[in-house]
Amino acid sequence: MKKLFAILALTLLLVPAAVLAQPAGCSWQGDPIMRYGFGQYDGLPYNQPGIDFANVYPGATLTYILAPFNPGATLYPPLTCRGTDTLCFHAVSAKGWTLATDPAMGTPEILDPGYIWYQEISITAPCVATPGMKDTLIASACYTNIAGVCAPECGDCADPNTRTSTNVKYYNADTLIITVIAAPPALGVLQDTLTLVDRGQTQAFIPFTICNQDECAPPTLYSYNITSKGHVGTAINQSGSTTVDGGACKDVYGIIDAGLAAACDYDTLTIIVWTPVPVVYDTCVQVIHVIEPEEVPLFTVPVVTILVLALILAGAVFMRRREVSKA
Repeated sequence: MKKLFAILALTLLLVPAAVLAQPAGCSWQGDPIMRYGFGQYDGLPYNQPGIDFANVYPGATLTYILAPFNPGATLYPPLTCRGTDTLCFHAVSAKGWTLATDPAMGTPEILDPGYIWYQEISITAPCVATPGMKDTLIASACYTNIAGVCAPECGDCADPNTRTSTNVKYYNADTLIITVIAAPPALGVLQDTLTLVDRGQTQAFIPFTICNQDECAPPTLYSYNITSKGHVGTAINQSGSTTVDGGACKDVYGIIDAGLAAACDYDTLTIIVWTPVPVVYDTCVQVIHVIEPEEVPLFTVPVVTILVLALILAGAVFMRRREVSKA
């Protein structure tokens, strides 16, 4: 009997304390952990744990791809909660900033041991946020309760789990500290470095993109002027204005006459864009290159095939009508 109690006591010592404290209404077959956290490299997730940091300006949105995981036997403790389970994803912003998730937060996900799912989460800083303000975003892999509802209150079977080959620890939650920084200038102009123009075009539209880069800025009226050197067609001097919403962009065009241009002619277009008082301006330069227009073959193999099929069908319809009329 003493030996039996000794074995039982040893067994209890080897079982994590969390297993003994399973809340009512919770069922722990698997063990939710965050396989990939907020830290990213070239847009791809990599291992957590650790607190990660990010900057955001008012009105902007940060998006991450995380990966909740139901670990297999390669993680320690090896015999604790290693079954198939229904897990879910939960996240909270300390300051109540807007969160968006895909799949929707709390969606039940059935995972076998050793499997993950990819979870997208976005957080948007409000326009009232000021530079220096901070928020804390905590994302968790959680159990669902016995009713199938996402239940962060169910806790965790073992936290952390440790990969035996690398000694890397994995927790069921990851944390992101976000700092608000000053918004970029409300005005920005984008353009291609080089635009190709077919020789013979009498109205070649050369695009410039005017952006209101401040997500929280009101619709702003931008005035612009586009000029060219006159190496392709007559030199242009075009002016106009356009209203762009905060965080949006609009295209404007310089129109070049390349009707008499020769192949390989070059020209340079310059745009200057400015706002009303207080005046903020930006300028960009774009090169255009005149090329020979590509010939579009009329009778390609697909076109000939379609024409032949159409003739065959038309002939069949004609013959059928003749047979009907003879009858």
